[in-house]
Amino acid sequence: MLYLPYMLKYLINLLYPALCQACGKKSESPEENICKDCLKKIKKRLPPFCTKCGKQLRGDPELQLECSDCKNDEIYFDRAFSVCYYSGTLKDLIHNFKYKKISSLIKEFSDLTLGFIRQYDICKDIDLVLPVPMHRRRLIKREINTSHVMARDAAKRLGIRYDPGILKKHKYTPPQSSLKRHDRIKNIRGSFCIKKAKAPALYNKNILIIDDLFTTGSTVNECARILKEAGCGNIDVITLARGDSAR
Repeated sequence: MLYLPYMLKYLINLLYPALCQACGKKSESPEENICKDCLKKIKKRLPPFCTKCGKQLRGDPELQLECSDCKNDEIYFDRAFSVCYYSGTLKDLIHNFKYKKISSLIKEFSDLTLGFIRQYDICKDIDLVLPVPMHRRRLIKREINTSHVMARDAAKRLGIRYDPGILKKHKYTPPQSSLKRHDRIKNIRGSFCIKKAKAPALYNKNILIIDDLFTTGSTVNECARILKEAGCGNIDVITLARGDSAR
């Protein structure tokens, strides 16, 4: 009887084989959503990174510098990291996850994110994991908040408390993807709030915000701003991908 679940999985995979969501080839197991060949095509980001926003820098991997954007802008999070480049195979997979609702990809996305955290020994002493909230109008249209799915899974695997009800997107804004950097910052300002009943529990807590994509960072920076105003401690950000260039 112990082997029944495994036999069932074997038979299901035999009759309805799992396919790689990137290339369409048959996967080696039902749990494999991206084949090994396609995983190798996902380009991971390597140091040096900007010591604030995680932007790709050039030079010695031990280089510790802030990029020009962080020197000129007011940054509220303490450190941001991005795991991979937003290009090629991963770009297509993120698009499928967000717009085709292929939520099974969360396994590989979390594997990549948690592998990066462990490799670089970052995001320590976290008390709480939060997603970037989505306005209800956009959530009705999309049906899935990628940030919520990713943050919930990562928090569970890290054994850290997760609360998606702390931050709220109370102001509907045009999509950030259609705007330039300066306009993105202006567009997102004042669009988030913290639920009053949750605010006292945030004091001095170290927060990890998890999202799928870092472009200018204006969205996570606005989330960090109101969290800092509520008395939060250290705020780290980690995203699966970022669109800067490989060195």
